[in-house]
Amino acid sequence: MPDDDLQFLVDAVINMVEEPGRRTIHVSKFRGSSVRRGHHTLQITGDGMRVWPQLDPNRHERTRSTVKLSSGVPELDSLLSGGLTSGTITFLSGPTGVGKTTTGLQFMKETAGRGQRSVLYSFEEDRQTLFERAEAVNIPITDMIDRETLNVEVIGPDELTIDEFAHHVRTEVEDNGSEIVMIDGTSGFEQSLRGVGTQAMQDLGKIGRYLRNMDVTGLVTNEVHNITGQFRATEQGMSYLADSIVVLRHVEYKGSLRKVIGVLKMRTSEFENQLRELEITEHGLRVGESLPELRGILTGTPTWEEKID
Repeated sequence: MPDDDLQFLVDAVINMVEEPGRRTIHVSKFRGSSVRRGHHTLQITGDGMRVWPQLDPNRHERTRSTVKLSSGVPELDSLLSGGLTSGTITFLSGPTGVGKTTTGLQFMKETAGRGQRSVLYSFEEDRQTLFERAEAVNIPITDMIDRETLNVEVIGPDELTIDEFAHHVRTEVEDNGSEIVMIDGTSGFEQSLRGVGTQAMQDLGKIGRYLRNMDVTGLVTNEVHNITGQFRATEQGMSYLADSIVVLRHVEYKGSLRKVIGVLKMRTSEFENQLRELEITEHGLRVGESLPELRGILTGTPTWEEKID
């Protein structure tokens, strides 16, 4: 940056900086006009120069509709008092293999059935594995893509900067009309996007505010590292970013692992405060009756109280 004497003499100061993993550009002075503050991604290629501005959620807004989005699974909708509320951010939180991505795809499947579009950004799973898993549980992901009711983007390490990713999200929302945006893997989000660094939660929060302002429903899968044991709603203190938190857990019952699902938080409506058994079958998600006999999920030592007739 020029010293103070030089800045006094000129009308504009444009700074280009080489940062770890990316170049940025920011305008520290532009006499006679306002500027977009912040450090924005700068790319210089054989085709020329391109700037990807930082996402500013306050520059984007739509009228809020606050309708309920059904999952197509009545028992899951009952947990959520009718479904997800449009224009809110829901975290699907649980350990690996418990069904977070599948649950998110179930909402996208139902949305596709209404002729509406969704987009899935996968940070932690390759395309072939994702497609095979979805088709195996009766989610016709290939057909949804063919009908343009779903877009899937697999984002590898260092493939995009955070500003480029935000541009992808904006394109899906504003140009393609996506009603649901799913970020599959908060750890992958933090580790894969260049320029995130220690501000991962701040960047994720910006995207969340943008989606709320645009009345788009956000789904975020968050892996908690303990498969069983001490309960954690999310990793890295992310709970404040979510309007709703759906928790999925493994529990042991008579020597076998079973899955349960429940709602920990919903800012916009009432919700069922019971846990239900979750099964992922070749026919899709099956959510069972409530489990009043299950105790101790929050203390990390779940137990089943046998019914005595």
